[in-house]
Amino acid sequence: MSSPLVGAWPPFLAASGFCSLVSPELAWLHLLSDLAIGLSYLSIPAVLLVVLLRRRDLAYPWLVGLFALFIVACGLTHLMHAWTLFSPAPVLDTLLKAITAAISVTVAVTLWPVLPRLLALRSPAALEREVMERRAAEERLGTFLANLAEAVFVVRVHPDGRLQIESVNPAFERMFSVPGEGLAGAAPETALPPPLAELALPRWRKVAEQGAPMEYEITADLPSGRLTWQTVLVPLRGADGRVERLLGSARDVTATRRLQAGLVQSARLATVGTMCAGLAHEASQPLNTASLWLRRARAAARGLPEAERAAFARAAAVVEDQLRRAGDLVARIRSLAGAEPEAAGRFDAKEPVAAAFRLAASEAAAEGITMTLRAADGPLPVQGSAGRLEQAMMNLLANARDAVIERRRNQPDAPASVEVALAQQSGSVVVEVRDSGVGIPEAVADAIFDPFFTTKDPGRGIGLGLPFAASAARAMGGRLEAWNRPGGGANFRLELPLADAGAVPAGAGAVPA
Repeated sequence: MSSPLVGAWPPFLAASGFCSLVSPELAWLHLLSDLAIGLSYLSIPAVLLVVLLRRRDLAYPWLVGLFALFIVACGLTHLMHAWTLFSPAPVLDTLLKAITAAISVTVAVTLWPVLPRLLALRSPAALEREVMERRAAEERLGTFLANLAEAVFVVRVHPDGRLQIESVNPAFERMFSVPGEGLAGAAPETALPPPLAELALPRWRKVAEQGAPMEYEITADLPSGRLTWQTVLVPLRGADGRVERLLGSARDVTATRRLQAGLVQSARLATVGTMCAGLAHEASQPLNTASLWLRRARAAARGLPEAERAAFARAAAVVEDQLRRAGDLVARIRSLAGAEPEAAGRFDAKEPVAAAFRLAASEAAAEGITMTLRAADGPLPVQGSAGRLEQAMMNLLANARDAVIERRRNQPDAPASVEVALAQQSGSVVVEVRDSGVGIPEAVADAIFDPFFTTKDPGRGIGLGLPFAASAARAMGGRLEAWNRPGGGANFRLELPLADAGAVPAGAGAVPA
């Protein structure tokens, strides 16, 4: 039985087409299949081309291109086969199949050496697991850094040398009293406190330029107070070897350095204290003897004539005055050595500080020096001797006055001021005496609290004022520190432990006028 498609077959079919007239349905299926396969083969490389253009990070992109060329060649052979049903072209058909065969062999030969590397590529599931593990590790590291006691910071180094804060942990915010939300992405010159930026930035730039780790220690006056911290700074390099980031950690060593300085000072003063105690004991004996014989001489002088008695009285008054001065010196040496501890009690620190300030301010006003006192509201209870604290403040204020006078002697236009600040800070009572004087010479900064050490001219001091103040602070469980102010002058900080506020009588705390 003849098929109805026989009459529908075009009369211009090639000879090869006539062979399919026996089964025209098969011929149409053959033609449509070749066209569908050929067009599909040509669309697949188009998809691969889009993938290559948008995903340039794919492994072996040349292999994908080779596959695309192979698929195009295969598609052209199918289209050529469909064409030969209408117009036989044996030479072109054979040439196209030869090219396709060459490409196929090339792909097959290339695949076998690449196969081990292809099999070594991780699967998407493995990559996803690795990403999740890394995210979990980053979360653990973030939690660790957030709760770390040391301050950690990351600084980005731009190719032009600019520095940019990338991230800090909460300990950095607490240590340097800076808000964390305003640091990320900011320039350190503007985001950090000026003292911190001024001292730290030169070291950061040096590490970025030289590419070598650095360890350094800095002491600075920050908004939170005087701080000493130790920093370790490590450069992080990129793939090109350039330093891209700085990783730093800072540790607060203020308490450690204070403890070390206190131990050194205590060891230094132990010998001096023993010497002072012995000196005071030995000196008191001849002074007592001299005082006794002075009283006997006065009694014996009553029988002298009026003129001689008056002359003797004047001479005895001079001797008595000198004995009194020598006795005061012995008493100060005893106090410095701790030979005569005073009875301790709780009292409001404002009262002895204000009393010493009133006496010192009246003397300073005669020299043209302005003294100001700023005190916090409410009582500031401490434990110890109010008399020793008042004497310690007198020594500090006298030292500040002398420093201002000395500077003004060389610089008549220099400022002449002494500021006294009394406040409560972190469980302590802090008294700061800031002057505009000559400051502390760096060469002798470690010796200013040593007994009998003085930078004043001969006859203007014996070097016991500051040691007495430091000894009084230690006797009350506190400490005395000193450093130079950036604008000139010195800053003396007397810190005492805060006592129970309930021990101070009600109504205390007002600074007497």
